[in-house]
Amino acid sequence: MNKTLGVLGGMGAQATSCFYEILHSMQRVSAEQEYLDILIYSKPTIPDRTAFITGRSDESPLDSMVSALKVLENAGVSCVAIPCVTSHYFYDEFSKTVNIPILHMPEETAHFLVDGGISKIGLLATDGTLKGRVFHSAFEKSGIELIELSADSQARLMEIIYDIKRGGTAGPEILDTLAAELRGYGAEALVLGCTELCVIARDCPDYINAMEVLARAALGFCLS
Repeated sequence: MNKTLGVLGGMGAQATSCFYEILHSMQRVSAEQEYLDILIYSKPTIPDRTAFITGRSDESPLDSMVSALKVLENAGVSCVAIPCVTSHYFYDEFSKTVNIPILHMPEETAHFLVDGGISKIGLLATDGTLKGRVFHSAFEKSGIELIELSADSQARLMEIIYDIKRGGTAGPEILDTLAAELRGYGAEALVLGCTELCVIARDCPDYINAMEVLARAALGFCLS
């Protein structure tokens, strides 16, 4: 029997919806009963990850995430995917609190890049992901060089991300100037390292979509 996938979502809501759509589109079935069983716990009340990591808030999201993971564990899921990159800053802590596998999006992305022969990437991600070295740690273990935006461009990126979290809409062209900067620094490829960005540039071939990488890993685990 296929396993049941648990999804800890709500960080943000659009990203969770998009993740489910990606999971659905990746499956090829002859009847609806062949689709993977998926249990989504969308919990947007989890405190802001970036605000805590960067010191703008003293409200840690860890306890709220752990309680949600326990709900999924008690519901009988086989593994958990979390379509929020910044939350993986707490991975070592929350993964110890449950007895089910939790997929690690940054590490899965590193494996994907290695398989593609890419060794120098430009990263578009939140301040929390950068300060917490969420991707740095995963990429360095795989020998991948990571390139960041300038401070001014990073500030602009954060404006874009939080606008999407508030329900704003934009197309991938809003990232063009930022992408050009990273390519100018020598990036061989660009990683959408925030799931809000994965939403607006989902179908754009110019980027490696970390949420799509996570979806493939989740399906691979549950359908194996």
